[in-house]
Amino acid sequence: MKPLLQNISGSLMADVTRLGKRRVFYTDETIFNEGDKALFLPIVISGRIKMIHFLELGKEVIIGIFEEGEMFAVPPVFDGKTYPSTAIAMEETLLLLLQRRVFLELLRESDEFAFAIIGWMSEMLREKTQTIQNLAMSSPDHRVAAILLKLAQKEAPHTPVKISLRREDIAKMAGLTTETTIRVVRRLAKLELLTIVHGKIIVESTTPLLGFLDQRM
Repeated sequence: MKPLLQNISGSLMADVTRLGKRRVFYTDETIFNEGDKALFLPIVISGRIKMIHFLELGKEVIIGIFEEGEMFAVPPVFDGKTYPSTAIAMEETLLLLLQRRVFLELLRESDEFAFAIIGWMSEMLREKTQTIQNLAMSSPDHRVAAILLKLAQKEAPHTPVKISLRREDIAKMAGLTTETTIRVVRRLAKLELLTIVHGKIIVESTTPLLGFLDQRM
C-alpha cells in the first residue's frame, strides 16, 4: 500500500500527528483481535505489523503486512464495525493511533485526507482481487514468486532487495506449507529469479520475476 505519511502535505501530517496517540508494541504483541470493535485507525511510524486470519486452531493466513508510513484496518474504522482479522507486531513497532471520532472528523474537514483514504481503499480492493486470483488459480511457484515480487517492489527502485520475512511468513501469505515454500524458493533460485545468501532471499532485480509471472498468465 502507498504509505500515508510519505504522501501527504506537511500541514496534514502535523494535524494527524497532533491528533493521534503514539504507542509502542513489542514483538508478537497484539494490536487488536479479530472481532474487536474498530475504535482506532493504526498508522505505522516504525516497525512492521502483520494482519492474520485464523482458518482453524493452529493454522493462520497472513492477509497483509504493513510497514513504515502505512495505515491499515481502514474499512472497519470507517463503518464502525469490528476488525475482520487480528493485527500483531512482527518486531518492536511504534504506531500512531487515530481514534475513530478523530478519523471521521478529518474525513469531513480535510479533502486531502479524504482523497488519501479513497486512494487507499481503491488500491486495497485491487490488491485483494489479485491476491484471491493468485491463491485460486496459481501454482505454488507462481504464488511465491508473486509474493516475492510484491515485497521487492515495495523497495523499488532500490535493488538488490533482501527479503527479511521468514519462509514461514511467506508460506502463510501464499496459503502453502513452510516445507513447500522452502522447495519453491530453491526452484526459483535455480531458475536464477533470485539468489539465496546465508539463508536470506535476495532479489537482484524484479525483471526476472515479472517475466516468470507473465509466462504463467
